[in-house]
Amino acid sequence: MMRNYFTLIILFISSVCFGQFKENTSYSISQGNVGIGLSMQIDTFTNRIDYHNNIPNQPNANLVYLEGAQKIRLFGSINKDSAAYYRYSIVEDGVNQLVSDATPTKVHPSSFDRIFKNKIEFDLGVFNVYNKKLTISLFKITNRTKIATVIIYSKPIKSAELKLIGIGKTHNRTYVSFQTKDNSKINIDKNFSNLQFVLKSTGLDFVYYGYLKEKSTGKILYQSNNWQYGLYNPIVPYLIIDAAYLQKSGDYEFIVAPKLNTLQNTRGINSKPMLYSFSIVNPQEKVFTAKQFAIFGILLTAFFGTGILYIRKKTKRKLLAEQQQKEIAKTQLQSVRSQLNPHFIFNALAGIQSLMNKHRTEEANEYLGKFARITRNVLDNEEMNSLAQEKALLDDYLRMEQFRFGFSYEVLIVDTLDLENTEIPAMLLQPLVENAVKHGIAERTKDRKIEIFFEQQQNNLLLKVVDNGKGFDTSKNYKGLGLALCKDRVILLNSIYKETPITMEFIGNSNGTSILITLVNWL
Repeated sequence: MMRNYFTLIILFISSVCFGQFKENTSYSISQGNVGIGLSMQIDTFTNRIDYHNNIPNQPNANLVYLEGAQKIRLFGSINKDSAAYYRYSIVEDGVNQLVSDATPTKVHPSSFDRIFKNKIEFDLGVFNVYNKKLTISLFKITNRTKIATVIIYSKPIKSAELKLIGIGKTHNRTYVSFQTKDNSKINIDKNFSNLQFVLKSTGLDFVYYGYLKEKSTGKILYQSNNWQYGLYNPIVPYLIIDAAYLQKSGDYEFIVAPKLNTLQNTRGINSKPMLYSFSIVNPQEKVFTAKQFAIFGILLTAFFGTGILYIRKKTKRKLLAEQQQKEIAKTQLQSVRSQLNPHFIFNALAGIQSLMNKHRTEEANEYLGKFARITRNVLDNEEMNSLAQEKALLDDYLRMEQFRFGFSYEVLIVDTLDLENTEIPAMLLQPLVENAVKHGIAERTKDRKIEIFFEQQQNNLLLKVVDNGKGFDTSKNYKGLGLALCKDRVILLNSIYKETPITMEFIGNSNGTSILITLVNWL
């Protein structure tokens, strides 16, 4: 009897101290396609998990961020006949080699044997991750250059630390650097090209976003996590902010805060942002005082010719500023499109993978052919497409997705539109049509239908995407990447084409969703 009590006490202490794994919960954490899939179970102490964070410039790498976790279980899946060709390594905190070039040996039939009949599962083991960083590398011995990397990070992410600021000059490609001191005054001249904000490296530099804020307006002028390396010694991350954002004298603030970009949403991290205040002094920027304006008014008659020159110069400066703002907006627009392109390509590749996994090889091949044609259109990166080109792209995309979802669609165009000579922003409708497929009709079991309308209303061009899916509440803000990027793109387009603004309206109910885009005075 005493032995039974003693056993119960030991089990109770173990569950309190070490926790249990969450039942029926596992997360796929591998990135890229190297032929081996990796998954993870977490314990009950884990209070946050972000398990898909892309690492810039590393297509086969993934960051898994954990908070509160004590231990995890790692396991994977692999083809039955190829386990001997794969290896994995596990390193703790970058120095402690836990496993080196091991072959998956602890194998057993897949839990999903009914679906993946040619798969087996293998166990990598249980690992203590409290306040640690684990790096798992997986590769096939016949292709050692293609390595899938998973970083499991269960440490607090620290606040950023600014080391120094560099001032870039166009003249002789010189750089002037100085130590940071809050409320510094930075004098710029005609050779000023950029500022470089240099951080102390944390090993997870890509999760930190830098923001340039104009204090007088509170407006964020620039944001990026594109840290670069190599200019400073020792090698440290630095962010370049172009002179175009800093021509105006005044007070600014540079903010650095960590943020995770997951497949589901964008989430902040409980870490204090780093703030650095500075002032820009630009002697090239001419500011006229009230007294100078008064004198100018008195002498206006005598110096009428000088007044005309002044007005022309002021108008030229205004046009230059507007052109500069338009160029900045175009740069931001290209950034939004560059985010939409991988979002579309990722979804399309997932569709091809789905067909291949279901052994629908012929359909996958045809899907791949249409995908290649669309991808060529995407990579052309044209700013504008004719309506004929946009229709052809939508036809390719919808026929491609018909293989997977089995729906009908119709593109209706009024006779008054000139398809060849009427242009619209390239791939304006594709993300919305993709959303109608993935989040609309895919939920239905039958009678799936999508309709696309090209209409004319006086001088306005109307574009409409209608699906008979489950619909959604348009009063709520959703975190889907595609819709958010589309909205950002419309805002940027309106800042460039102010005379022909674009509006977007969402109408959703239980019978489906309609998205109406109006290009005002476009025709």
